[in-house]
Amino acid sequence: NLLDASTKLWGCIWEAGGGGSFVAKKHGAFGKGEANPPKIAGHKATILDIKFSPFNPYIVASSSEDCMVKIWSLPEDGLTEDMTEEAQLCKGHKRKVGGLSWHPTADNVLASTATDYLVKLWDVETGDVKTEIKGHSNIIQSAAWSHDGALMITASKDKKLRLFDPRQQDSLQEWKSHDGIKGSRALFAPEGN
Repeated sequence: NLLDASTKLWGCIWEAGGGGSFVAKKHGAFGKGEANPPKIAGHKATILDIKFSPFNPYIVASSSEDCMVKIWSLPEDGLTEDMTEEAQLCKGHKRKVGGLSWHPTADNVLASTATDYLVKLWDVETGDVKTEIKGHSNIIQSAAWSHDGALMITASKDKKLRLFDPRQQDSLQEWKSHDGIKGSRALFAPEGN
């Protein structure tokens, strides 16, 4: 995902040389923008995803090709200069981290997916991995929580969908997905099972 928004801010990944960065602006910031706005620039490689917390509109997570997940606490008045120090570092993936998904009902719980074929569930307050979900045999292309946060579904490049209880490491169910070569995503239907 190249952009995301909270109730107060929106953010988008910004092309940068020598590392990854993204921009976060207030919703009222419209019209012609600055050519070089203040950026959140703490990754050593390209940023692949950003996600704002559903519980705090000024907390945003970023994932990168540098194998890191970083949590940023943004100022309420907006950035006036580049931010390079994260509020929390979530370190543990061995390959690039491509996707993020905040838990919809539990504050400070974040899921990350990486090309090491793992889903990691983080306590972002401490930076610790609480659960590591295995069982994928190829790159995980998407991961989504059910609306109550009780289940998680993943879509993988191995053309399978997997349904998980995030408190366990093994999948509950597994299905064959699309046969095509295009990437796929899995989501839960609104207010459905």
